[in-house]
Amino acid sequence: MRFFLLCFLFTFFNDYLNAQEKIEVYLIGGQSNATGQGYVSNFSEDMRVESSVLIFHSGPPHLQCGFASLSWHPLHQASESPDRFGLELGLGYKLHELRPKAKIAIIKHAHSGTNLYSQWDPGRSGKDFSGQGEQYQIFIKTVKIGLDSLRKKGYLPVIIGMAWQQGESDADKGGIASSRYGKNLKRFIHRVRSDLNARKMLFVYGHVYPPPNLGKGILEVRKAQRDIDQQSGSSLATKGAFLVSTDGLSFRANDRNTKYPNDFVHFGTSGIWKLGLRMATEMNRHFTMQ
Repeated sequence: MRFFLLCFLFTFFNDYLNAQEKIEVYLIGGQSNATGQGYVSNFSEDMRVESSVLIFHSGPPHLQCGFASLSWHPLHQASESPDRFGLELGLGYKLHELRPKAKIAIIKHAHSGTNLYSQWDPGRSGKDFSGQGEQYQIFIKTVKIGLDSLRKKGYLPVIIGMAWQQGESDADKGGIASSRYGKNLKRFIHRVRSDLNARKMLFVYGHVYPPPNLGKGILEVRKAQRDIDQQSGSSLATKGAFLVSTDGLSFRANDRNTKYPNDFVHFGTSGIWKLGLRMATEMNRHFTMQ
């Protein structure tokens, strides 16, 4: 009798999972180039918002985009003000183009000016809240709320990958912050995967401070980013982590009608849009449904 009951429950559970619609989830995190400094008013004809993609994000003081936080919406700009956008628009557009049959959702938390060594510190374990930075805690909480909300809507969410754009603050700090960036990033990736139970999650990240930027801290962080790449051959190489080049992307200084003619740190409208496209392309290249 017990055998037949177990068989029934197993069959029921499988049927339940099959009845749910799978939805691919992609995460976004980082600092100001992740929040995004592109301007909607500078959109060109080849930039379009893919409204079939869903987005869920944190709110003020992190992201203040004019849409309700911690709730699902069709894809929209999610930066520090309603007139700006970040990785989400290019990433969502390209993922839909590459995976037209998939249901796609993005969960985002980012905060400008934040560092990895303290504010995004994941701690030693998922229970080490005293050692975790505030931004890491908010990020994990935001993702978990978003996933639970999808389940309540009848979806079966599967975390496929994360797009990470961060490192300028660690390079600016220099010293231990920049020299240990590689070790800190490797630990960060492992902790995110562990805390979200997404062991196979792809991790795609962009080079910070592309030329013409120079400086010791910059060189150290960029080298660490190269070392983290799965294919680097370094002791820091992390499976499923892939670096995306940002060289050649336009800066905010290059934007039409820019108010920041000397800003060669933040990617401008075309730059952040193309970075989202590059990250989606890299993500899709290594995609494997868990």
